[in-house]
Amino acid sequence: MKRWFITLLFVFTVSPLFGAFDYPAFSARNAALSGSYIAATTGWDGFLMNPALSANTQTFFGELNYFQLFNLKELRYANGLAVFPLRGWGIGLGVENFGGTLYSENKFTVNSAHRFFDSQLQVGVSFHLYHISAKNYGSSSAFGVSVGLQYRVLSTVQIAGAIDNLNRPSINGFSEQVPQTIRMGLQYQPVERIRTHVAVQKDSWFSPELSLGVEYQMFDNMSLQSGYSTRADIPSAGVLFKVLHAEISYALQYHFDLGETHFFSVAFHR
Repeated sequence: MKRWFITLLFVFTVSPLFGAFDYPAFSARNAALSGSYIAATTGWDGFLMNPALSANTQTFFGELNYFQLFNLKELRYANGLAVFPLRGWGIGLGVENFGGTLYSENKFTVNSAHRFFDSQLQVGVSFHLYHISAKNYGSSSAFGVSVGLQYRVLSTVQIAGAIDNLNRPSINGFSEQVPQTIRMGLQYQPVERIRTHVAVQKDSWFSPELSLGVEYQMFDNMSLQSGYSTRADIPSAGVLFKVLHAEISYALQYHFDLGETHFFSVAFHR
């Protein structure tokens, strides 16, 4: 009975907020900054938002992320990400899973990006395999292609743009089940320890959304983040700790009707 109640809650309450493969965040830092850092020069996991960002990597970076949307175990999300340099290219790999025993989404990503014109321009492409399965209803898959770029205007200003699922894939004949999204963003770093982010996102089926984020490196091994998104008016905040070659992150997003979502990340780098 409890599972059916959760399923009905998902269909009638959560589904209008987030479509298939349209998650509120994929990491704690991403959640804390409300998905605003598509023009970031740090945070290598950003290749899931902008395929060009994997070109920022200079060494191996691996990350594990987890959350339960609105603290419902049937709406859990987990992923594993890896980014590394290879012969002048940045390579990104991602495996994502969302859902529970009744309904599940899986997404597999292979990404590559490169720098041009003395590293002033970065261009990247990602290939995605989407797979949906529902108990007693079978499963279906689709293939998507995303592209992105980042351009350094000044040493303190970066701009970027990305298009998710340029080929407009469909699942079971319905293209709206796999979001096609256009993103544009800017990073401004007024001082060494502060970065600000602004991003605008437009899904082909919905109105534009604005995301704002700011991160402050309080100490060498600790930074604070905060953000806000007009998507359902969700504020967020988070903290990141660095310990030797590891990073531990936590973030909180709060929905005024459905409550809070807690995000946890653990990352390793060489």
